Amino acid sequence: MALKSIQQAANTWGVSVYTVRRLAAAGLVRTVTVARRRLVSENEIERIMARGVPGAGTDKEPGRSVPRKRRG
Repeated sequence: MALKSIQQAANTWGVSVYTVRRLAAAGLVRTVTVARRRLVSENEIERIMARGVPGAGTDKEPGRSVPRKRRG
């Protein structure tokens, strides 16, 4: 299983690093931690490419978005 950095996954999907981290925190993207680095497997990158990035404005999964934290 080849692993890629969060930055590489973000570049592949055309989103920001912060979006990938937010999706991982919400459980929508699976990551692994190796030596204190968060990495994404190539299989996970391909899975997301096939389905579309959740909450990134794609119509592959309508209505599914990442909940944002409320302020206040």
